[in-house]
Amino acid sequence: MYIHKMIIDNFRNFKRQVIEFNDGVNVIIGHNNAGKTNLLKALALVLDSQGTKRLDIDDFNKNVALSELIENPPRITISLVIKQSLNEDLNSDDLVTVGNWLTKLDEPYEAMVTYDFFLPEKERARYLDNIKKSSDLDSAWKIIKHDFIRLYVHKIWGGDKTVQNTAEGEFLQKFDFQFLDAIRDVERDMFSGRNTLLKDVLEFFMDYEIKSDVVKSDEVKKTEIKKKQMEFSEIAGTLLRDLQDRMSVGKEHILSYAKDTGASFNKAIPNFEGSLSDVEMFSALRLIVEFETGIKIPA
Repeated sequence: MYIHKMIIDNFRNFKRQVIEFNDGVNVIIGHNNAGKTNLLKALALVLDSQGTKRLDIDDFNKNVALSELIENPPRITISLVIKQSLNEDLNSDDLVTVGNWLTKLDEPYEAMVTYDFFLPEKERARYLDNIKKSSDLDSAWKIIKHDFIRLYVHKIWGGDKTVQNTAEGEFLQKFDFQFLDAIRDVERDMFSGRNTLLKDVLEFFMDYEIKSDVVKSDEVKKTEIKKKQMEFSEIAGTLLRDLQDRMSVGKEHILSYAKDTGASFNKAIPNFEGSLSDVEMFSALRLIVEFETGIKIPA
């Protein structure tokens, strides 16, 4: 079985979108803000048994007319059509998993599972009574946000969504869904931010020949690594001083621009001093190696 089709209604930048997939690996390509991440988030709402299912006012697609909101409360639905793969065994575990959600009972079999975020029917009358007071879209969305969004519920339906049969949790948990969020800024997200993955990797491999020596004790390793760090600090200090000397004239020009444009505050002078760690230097060298040779370090 594989995800054959995805139908998204009123979720974020998707007003109404039908997306078809192939059996096997699928690659999603698009410009920034085209909706690639939102598509994966939509998949997660259906398949990720560990993720949150609760949505907020900002998750609705706002490309809607006031008349539509007055007639019906906004609703988000995300449906997945799961189709039998070519030559798939009829006794496969996949078919057993989706057996109760079948919508096509001849080969190739098809099943459907749907995420539904909606206002319960018992709240509909009060919603219609309040929303008709809206004079424009902004006021309508404010009413929904302040008075009704907290009353919304979410369900996962198995099979024809109009029948509203709840999909069994034990079967939903059999879907292996892994979501890796987009990296927007490598420097922030991987080196200097909270999740310093790149920095951790560099520090792990730095002085690896010492760290991986099974003969030396931990104390000896710490001493040798500390010595290397101090040696590097001295070398880096010389390098930085040389750079500062070369920038001495340029520094005055930079400061003159700040003075002439009024960009400086209270006669403040930028600090051109600093230090350079071995990990930071290694990161810079890694970029140079990649630029010159195309080889990425670490691989």
